[in-house]
Amino acid sequence: MLQAAGSVPPGVLEPGDVCAATYVRAGLLNAEIPAPSDTAVLCIRRTVDDLGPANLWELARGTAMTRDDLSWGAAAVLAEAEPGTTDPLDELAAHALAQEISERTPCRWGRDHTQAVRAALYRSLADFADALLEVSESTPTPLDWTVHDNGRRYAATAAGDGVTYDVLLQTAQNAPPAPAPVWFHPSLPTPPTAPTAWQWRITSGPAARASHSSAPCPSALAARHAAECAITALTAGRCGL
Repeated sequence: MLQAAGSVPPGVLEPGDVCAATYVRAGLLNAEIPAPSDTAVLCIRRTVDDLGPANLWELARGTAMTRDDLSWGAAAVLAEAEPGTTDPLDELAAHALAQEISERTPCRWGRDHTQAVRAALYRSLADFADALLEVSESTPTPLDWTVHDNGRRYAATAAGDGVTYDVLLQTAQNAPPAPAPVWFHPSLPTPPTAPTAWQWRITSGPAARASHSSAPCPSALAARHAAECAITALTAGRCGL
């Protein structure tokens, strides 16, 4: 388990854990960063650091930055200004800074406002990098999906080593709504609606593996990819759901 910076001797991050490496760079974790992760973090930081306030705002808007993301960035900037201090008012100060950023145009941002947006982008882009690494290291088994209920449900059958699995893809039940972005494109009359969460479920197969459901995925495409990767692991005997 990773520890807070300065508390114990550092641990070592897993290769490819770009988001955690971002926390280390921000001084929020104490850990050694593997070279590939460090390279990715430095690339993200250089890209973001080269942007002025207007372009930062465009990137933050394009990545659907949420108020929580912005508050995290504000907290990281305040913690960097006063390292090693803990104050119950810090969280309130971070939320106040995030509120100022959301209400001001980029030309009226001060240094702390700009740095808070940069810090939030470091983390959100690192999350994206981690997702790409995870997908690139997965091996999906392409399934022949059939569409039902006007695109609200997908079904497929997979077979391997004499075992057949029926897989169903549908909108997730009771999934919490995605947080709304702080900024949305001005051409839209209202903020974009939260994306629908999807789940895949094995509806038939060996008794021990039937009726297994996945965690909610942000899109049907992501849920299909996750289901196909799970089928690969099952048929190869690398996973026992």
